[in-house]
Formats: sequence, structure tokens, C-alpha cells
Amino acid sequence: MSKTENSFVSRIKIVFTDRDFRTIFISLFIIGLSVGGFMPYLTVWATNTLHATSFQAGFLFVPMSIIGLVVSFYLASLSDKWGKRKPFIIWALLIGTISRMPLAFTHSYTIALVLLAIGGFNAFSFFFALLNDFIVKKQESKSQAGTITGTVRMAFSQGYIFGPMLGALIIDHGGYTLLFLLSGLLSLATLGWVLFALKEDSMPQTSVHGSSKAPAGIPSVLIAVFVAALFIFAGDSGRSMYLPLYITDTLKQSVSIVGILFTVTSVFELVFMPLGGYFSDKIGVKRFFIIGIACQVLYFILTSLHLPLSGLIVLQVFYAFILSATMGVGMVYAQSLSPRQIGLATTAYMTAIQTSAVVSSLAMGSLVSVIPLPSTFYILAVFSVISGVMFLFMKQKSAEEMS
Repeated sequence: MSKTENSFVSRIKIVFTDRDFRTIFISLFIIGLSVGGFMPYLTVWATNTLHATSFQAGFLFVPMSIIGLVVSFYLASLSDKWGKRKPFIIWALLIGTISRMPLAFTHSYTIALVLLAIGGFNAFSFFFALLNDFIVKKQESKSQAGTITGTVRMAFSQGYIFGPMLGALIIDHGGYTLLFLLSGLLSLATLGWVLFALKEDSMPQTSVHGSSKAPAGIPSVLIAVFVAALFIFAGDSGRSMYLPLYITDTLKQSVSIVGILFTVTSVFELVFMPLGGYFSDKIGVKRFFIIGIACQVLYFILTSLHLPLSGLIVLQVFYAFILSATMGVGMVYAQSLSPRQIGLATTAYMTAIQTSAVVSSLAMGSLVSVIPLPSTFYILAVFSVISGVMFLFMKQKSAEEMS
């Protein structure tokens, strides 16, 4: 491979020139639009429409997380044994449509709780398990796993950037009824796209699949992956929940500044996601991932130092790099720890995102009223240290086991 062919740009191009990678990229972009369009407004909707208390509004996420954790693990194990992901993706998208659209018409908190719990089973981790399957199938792509995964993960980030803006526009003109209807229709559109573009002859049949090959049960290393990832994403959830309060209450800035700072991270994420994947291919997935976690520790320590607004802006750019390691490369590393159970490995890592909010809210919520808000970010730094130590001592499989 020439120097030109091995360039960063040429590595990204494979995602858009290869039909299988391109199909997953487009699917995740639409999902990002759908989820980003309604998720940020869920608690506001529950408070205004369902007349829920603040506790009830936050509790909507708990059954969703539990269902996502239990059901996704079970179905991921089945997908590893069957050697196919497409049926699970189809059912997850169908369930997402069924669970979301009735929210447009309900005024019952209990019904909303049940519908959102059902929607906890999502297609996200199955898409990335399928992506890994395709990378294994296309032998020439294995050395570019980080770049490909980072670029595809960028698709969801792109959707999640435009989703909240689209959601706000829809709420202003059609209310929450139209918001949930359109979110469900986007899920349905993704389903149609998968049925049309993801052909059965594209499904990989590699030696890592099959009931005779995939071990039964959840190996201990994947339980450790889930726990370690939980600490990473508890830090990310804590940032999402309490950085806005830091900006408005401590720095006395407007809510619009909050939106600008989070948008800065999302925009730079589009650059760092594929770039981080590219460098992980160069220096090694594990090394880059551990560097990212170390940077996350530094981010939380710096955030706790009562920085001015200008300092926080710089840190939000820095955090986009961190996300390229934790959200993108981290998933590739988790898959390398159990290559014969890619579905379970991906699910173990991704479902930690859903349950992380509970950990961070319990850890930081009890301290906010006792110590200054910026100082609570030290707790998130400790979470990152614990996660980094756990991942550091996990052993990747050999090249022979990966093939």
C-alpha cells in the first residue's frame, strides 16, 4: 500500500465507497436524528404534559436502562450464536417505532414509563457488532478498524447535532405530539433503509460465529468491561448533567451559552472521531484508549478549578478528542477482548451508557448541596482513574484468535 493510499483521507473514503459500511453509516445518522430530536426534551415533556415531578421525570430513564441492559445482553448472546445481526436490528427498529409513536397521544405517566422501558431495547450496539463483522469479513479492512469505526460513529454524532435543533423547531410549530410522531417515523425510515440496502448476501459468515464456536454465557472479562465502561460513561453523564448548572449557577451565564459549549464539543467530535480512529490504528487501539481515559481524568481535574468561560470553551474542544477515544476506539478495544462474542462485547460496552446516569446522579447529586459544584467534578476524575486501571490490566486476544 502506497503512502497516498494509506493516508487519513483514503481510509475514511472506504466507509463511503463500500456498500456495507455506507449502509450502517446512513442508518446511524438517521438514528442520531431520531434520538437526538426527542431525548433532550423528554424530562421537559414529562413535566409539562404529564405533570410529573422532577423525580418522576428523571425516573423515566431508569426502566429504560434496566430493560436495555438485560434484554440487550440476552439478544446479543443469541446474535453471536446465530451469526446474524440483521434480524435483531430489524426488530429493534420496529420496537423503537412502536414504543415511540404512542407517546404522541398519551397523557399517562404510567403508560409513558412502560413505552419508554420497551424502547430500551435499541439497535445501536447491533449495528456496531455488524460493523465489526464486516471488518473481519473484508480482510483488507482489519488494519483500519479504528478509522472505520470512528468514522461510522461520527454519523451518529452528526445526527445528534442536528436532532436537538430539529426537535426544538418541531416543538415550536407542532408541539410534542408531532415530535414523537416524527421521531417514530425516522425509526421506521431507518427500518425501511435497512431492509432495502442491507442485503442478506452481505451478511458475513466468519469463523467467529456459530453455536459451536461462540462460548455460552457471559465471560468474566465482559462483565469487567461493563463495570469499567460504566465508570467512563458515569463521568460523561455527570458532565452532561452538572456542567450546565456550573455554567448558569456558578459562572452566571445564560442557557444559550450552555448550548454553545455543548455544540462546540459536538462539532469538533466530527473531526476527532475519524482522526482518533486513524491514530489508534497507527499506535495501537489499547494505547490510544488508555491515553483518552488519562485525558478524561485531566479534563475533570481542570474543570473543577473554577475556570472562567474562556477556559471551559477550550476544554470542550479537548473533550471532543476524549470522546473519540471513549465512544469510538473504546468500543473497538472492548471487541478485541472477546472476538468470538462480538455482539456481547459491543453490548457490554454500549449498555454502560444507558445505566451510567444513575451512577453519576447518585454520586454527584448527594454532594452538590454540600461542596461547591465545580469540586464535585473530582468525583468524576476518580471514576475515570478506576476505569483506566481496570482497562489497563485487561488482555487483548492474539492476532490468531482475532482472525
